[in-house]
Amino acid sequence: MSRITFEEYKNAIKTKYQTFKLEDPTGILLNPSPAQLRNLCLILFDKSLSINDKNTFRVFLNVKVEEDLRRAIERFEIARFRPIITFLTGETESDNPARIELAAILVDYEKRPYNRFLREELVVNTPKSILEDINQSISKEEPLMFVDTNAHAQSFVEEPNKPILKTNSSFMKTCLAVVLVFAGLFVIWSFNDDENCMVWNKDHYEEIPCEQVSNAITLFKPIVIKKDESLISNFKKIKVCDTTIFFKMGRPCIWYGRSFDGGYEYFTAPGLHPETGRTLKSITPYIIDKHILNKK
Repeated sequence: MSRITFEEYKNAIKTKYQTFKLEDPTGILLNPSPAQLRNLCLILFDKSLSINDKNTFRVFLNVKVEEDLRRAIERFEIARFRPIITFLTGETESDNPARIELAAILVDYEKRPYNRFLREELVVNTPKSILEDINQSISKEEPLMFVDTNAHAQSFVEEPNKPILKTNSSFMKTCLAVVLVFAGLFVIWSFNDDENCMVWNKDHYEEIPCEQVSNAITLFKPIVIKKDESLISNFKKIKVCDTTIFFKMGRPCIWYGRSFDGGYEYFTAPGLHPETGRTLKSITPYIIDKHILNKK
């Protein structure tokens, strides 16, 4: 996934919000609250959702396919809708895929989900002449042109008077397009290698064949990332108490970060919070005293 393109996707959603909030028939998006966003989700659900949108809801709500989706929305913690509001209003940034995709649904962004945005952007940003050349090259072989280069024979040490093979500009564009397509396929292929993915499962990462991850590259599975042996072996979410060893040889061995609902969560290695995407901080005596030892 290109981070640049994903940033464009996020910006497009926020831009759509600025206009759609004035057209929103419910009026909720003009001055949304977390509770109102949950109500908006229920309204959209009752109007019927596409399969992609339902998948996005299930990922965001962490709901299994067999569970009742509407009931899950009703029971979902209201506070976890707040980051969507701050993302849309520009108060905070977010790289959480599930949150971004849900925001796209709420503002009715037409080019959702992200994989559709990628496809349409590819067509829009590819010169029309190249697209035409690709279509023509598929249906018939592009003719080649031979150009006599005798006038520039001094530039060639071997066989100075022999014509060289040269293609017209249209054919060169076609070749360039093909190279770009194969480069893109290589990136996707490298991501989908059988054993190079892992998924966050409650409190640890698990290895999973990429071919078993449905639409992983389209962000329907936001916690699926490239396999990292060190994270699989060493990165765990744990519960801490007064008997937990927080330091070894004077160095921290616990890292912490806030969850979506604002609570503190603790991990056995540094890195990014697997759900919020924010950088974890090393434990300090202050955090231990205030949030662990004195926690009621």
